[in-house]
Amino acid sequence: MFELFAVGLEMQKRMIDVQMQGVEAARDMIDAAQQNVQAGMAATQPQEAGIKSMKKWMNMWGVRG
Repeated sequence: MFELFAVGLEMQKRMIDVQMQGVEAARDMIDAAQQNVQAGMAATQPQEAGIKSMKKWMNMWGVRG
C-alpha cells in the first residue's frame, strides 16, 4: 500500500517538474519577446528622426512630399 502511495507521489512530483519546465520556457519566451519589442522601439526613434530631417531638407529646397 505504501509502495503504491510512494509511486503515486513520485509521479506527481515528476509531472510538477515537467510543468515547471514549461512555465520557465514560457517565461523565457516572454522575456525574449519583450526584448524584441524594446529593440524595435529603439530602432524606430532614429528612423523617425531621419524622416523629420528629410522632410525639413525637402521643405528647405521647396520640394513637397
